[in-house]
Amino acid sequence: MLDLYHYEPTANSMKVLLCFKEKRLEFTSHYVDLHNFEQHSPDYVAINPNGQVPALVHDGHVITESTVINEYVDEVFPDIPLKPDTALGRARMRVWTKFVDEYFNPSVSLIGWHHIVKDIVKGLSEAEFEEMLKRVPLEEQRVKWRLAAGQAFPPEQLEDAKRKIGTSITRMEKQLGQTKWLAGDTYSLADIACYTLTAATPRFFPEFLNETVAPHTWEWLAAMNERPAVKAALAMSRR
Repeated sequence: MLDLYHYEPTANSMKVLLCFKEKRLEFTSHYVDLHNFEQHSPDYVAINPNGQVPALVHDGHVITESTVINEYVDEVFPDIPLKPDTALGRARMRVWTKFVDEYFNPSVSLIGWHHIVKDIVKGLSEAEFEEMLKRVPLEEQRVKWRLAAGQAFPPEQLEDAKRKIGTSITRMEKQLGQTKWLAGDTYSLADIACYTLTAATPRFFPEFLNETVAPHTWEWLAAMNERPAVKAALAMSRR
C-alpha cells in the first residue's frame, strides 16, 4: 500500500505526484494543507519529524525527501522506468536531480517564501504566529518563517536567488540544445525534477524563459505540459 502525503501539485509535492502519475501507480492521497500549517500538526510530525512534505508510507515504512521518494518508487515499481538504462545515463540524471536540490530549488523557494508567506500568516495575531512557530520542528525553518513573514530577506539575497534561477535555465538550455531530454534521449526523473521549478518561470521570470532567449527549454516545457501525467497531476489541485 502506498500512502502519499503531499500539498498542491507544486514544487516538491509536484515532483512526487508527477512521478506517481507517470508510473500509473495506485496510491492513497493525503492532502496536507500548508496554508493551515497541517505539516506541523502532531499527527503529521509523527510521520515526518521535519514537518515537511512530501512523505511516503509504503507497507509501514516512511520515506521522505522528494528525490529519494522518486528513486525509491522507481526501483520498487520497475514498470515504466524513469531512469536511463545505462550507468552513464543514470549518473547524468542524478547530476541534474542533485543540481535541483542544492542550487535551483533553494533559489526558487526563497523567492516563493518571500512573496507567499506574508499572505499565509496575515490573518494571524502575533500570539497566534508565535504559537504556530513553536510547532515548527526545525530551527532553520522557524528562522525562515520569521524572515518571510516580516518581508525581511535581504535584497541582495533575493537578487542572488533570481540570478541563480537565470543560471539554472541557461544550464537547461545548453543541455536541451544537445539532447531531447535532460539526461539524454530518455525521459527521466531529471525532467520531472526540473519541470516542477520551470513550469511557472515564463510567468514570473519571462526574461529567463521565453521562445527567443531559451528556445530549446521553451520547446521542452511545451512537451512537458502536454504529457498526460503532468495534466493528471495538475488536476489534483485544490486551490
